[in-house]
Parts: sequence; C-alpha cells; structure tokens
Amino acid sequence: MDNGFGMADPTKIRVKEAVDRFVARVRHNLDVHLEILVSDLNRAAQEDVAALTEAAGRDAQAAILPVSPNSEARLDLLAALVGAMRLLDEAQTLRAILDALARGVSAEASRTAVMLVDGSTVRRFADFGYSAGPRPADVPVDSFSALARAVTEKQRIALSAAAASFSGDVPAFLRPAAGHSGLVIPVVVGGNVVSLVYAEGPDRLSSPHGSVWIEAIELLVRHASSRLENVTSRRTVEVLSS
Repeated sequence: MDNGFGMADPTKIRVKEAVDRFVARVRHNLDVHLEILVSDLNRAAQEDVAALTEAAGRDAQAAILPVSPNSEARLDLLAALVGAMRLLDEAQTLRAILDALARGVSAEASRTAVMLVDGSTVRRFADFGYSAGPRPADVPVDSFSALARAVTEKQRIALSAAAASFSGDVPAFLRPAAGHSGLVIPVVVGGNVVSLVYAEGPDRLSSPHGSVWIEAIELLVRHASSRLENVTSRRTVEVLSS
C-alpha cells in the first residue's frame, strides 16, 4: 500500500521490518534449542551404545548387541517432540496452536490442562488424563497463590505431591497424584501471560528418568509461545497494511 505518491507508508514499512526481525530472532532461538536437544539425546544414545559394546567385548558369549531401553526412550522422545512441533508449525490460528500444544503436552504427561488467562479469571481450554477426581474448571486467579505467581511473575511453578498441604495454593484439579509432580508453565505472548499449562508426570525421586518429561514440555511451551507471537505479529501487520 502506498501514500498516493507511489511510496509505501514509512511507518508501516518500519513495523513490517521490526516484525520480520522479531520472527527471524524467534526462529534462530528455536533452532538453537533444537540443536542442543538433539545433541544431548545423540550423546546420551552414543554413551549407551559405547557401554554396551564394552560389556559385550568382555563377554565372549555375547553374539548380539542388545538395544538399550534408555536409547530407545530418548529416540522416541525426540520423535514425539518433532511431531508435536510440526503440528504447532502447521497451526495457523491462536486456538489451533493452543490445541496442538495441549495434545503435544498430553503425549508426555499423565495429566494435562491448558487454561486461558482472561483478566482475573483462569478459564478451562483443554484437558487430558482426568479420568477421576476434580476436572479443570474456571477459577479466579487471585484465589490461588500459585496461579497468581505464575501470572504476575511469568515463572513456572513446581508442585509436589509430597507437600503437606495445597490449601490456598492451587485448585484441586492441579494437585499431583502420589508419586507424581506437577508443573504450571505460563505461555507468554507480547510480555503478557495468555495461558497456563499444567502438566503432571513421575516425580524425580520416584523415577530415575522423572525429569525427562519436564524438559520436553518446557520446549513445547516455548515453541507455542513463539508461534503465538508469530501469528499475532502477522495479523498486526495485516491490519496496519490494509
């Protein structure tokens, strides 16, 4: 669009250039996160194979080198993460992105709840794994200190089933089961928390690999935040350019 003299509006050009730079920076950060994750998983898999090879060398009777369960688990985790991130990339609306996020998180967690932050209220958007007990519902943010901290401080909140009491901290549907831990992660867009993601899985103390699911979910939330930023920025440019 031009200003009637064959020249585009300088303000709109600057806005578009700023958005393009922001999107490029987001993509770069995601590439860095993925490279680190792939490197860590590959190194762990190589260490497992090396250990097995050394053991087989000491045992002359070993005819077949078994596949490490840990290696398979890490490769499965990587494949699941890539698939979930592809779904996030394919989503073109805010609702579709949050839905893809909820499904991606549910593949790694035993219970998942995605909630929208609507002013002073947290509203249920999607949930998985709640076969029994209290189901996610709309609740006031200020009534629960953990939710209030997640929204105002924009920081994740760790929840443990070993805690003596959750009274006043979180609603009943965000209380981890025995042997599990929970995590509330804010989804930040434009400096504002637009959604909260709750994920629950094996506690670090009850499972030797209890922390793996946490890193996977944090990566998905970061990618979803970037996708929401991307879609929101593009829509802003479209409105300004129309």
